[in-house]
Amino acid sequence: MLHWNIHSWRDDAGAPNHAAVAGLIRETAPDVVSLVEVRESWGAPSALGGLAGELGYHWVFVPALEFGGSPPELGYGNALLARLPLTAVQQWRIHAPERYENTEPSEPRTAVCARVNVGQAQVWIVSTHLPASNADDRARALSRFAALLRILEGPWLACGDFNTGPSGWLDELPGVTFCPNPPKATHPARRAVRAIDYCLASPGVRAEARVLRTAGSDHRPVLVSATPSRSGRG
Repeated sequence: MLHWNIHSWRDDAGAPNHAAVAGLIRETAPDVVSLVEVRESWGAPSALGGLAGELGYHWVFVPALEFGGSPPELGYGNALLARLPLTAVQQWRIHAPERYENTEPSEPRTAVCARVNVGQAQVWIVSTHLPASNADDRARALSRFAALLRILEGPWLACGDFNTGPSGWLDELPGVTFCPNPPKATHPARRAVRAIDYCLASPGVRAEARVLRTAGSDHRPVLVSATPSRSGRG
């Protein structure tokens, strides 16, 4: 599984990064890709759909918010690409301000959750992006996210830009592990100092990860290798 915050299809200098995203996926050839900060135009050629078609993936996009006119012209949120068969998809709303005011604290936050077949197992794959500037909002979103993960039936992997490290809040998820372990910095990409992009694995799933020093966004991507339990349950 490859996870990357793609910065609304822009690199850290503001230039389009479609080629860099496609190149890394082609190079690493993951079974599943988690992308956050995905920006898609409605009624126009889909950047995500074009990428999936070019590389041979199914795709799912879950906007956290819509904006740009009335009716909205754009969606912004989380996406999954998968070469494996998708058997179910859910959207989780984990932070819901009353009104979007074109500011980061007022952005709603969601998670996209898809179940895929991995050999004899069925595994839930989750991608999310948590609040950045308000610690209280982030704590509430993390608690909501943890509660939803606890009720998933079967093994799961959850990748995200959590905007905080794994220590502390993972106490709400007994038996869950994270990777890379120890944490590795992913942001800002050129001189990373914050370990905020990582993957969680449910009990019974063995996972390890490494952070890639790859140009193309303001975050570094994370490449995860995981093995679910043979029974298909955590």
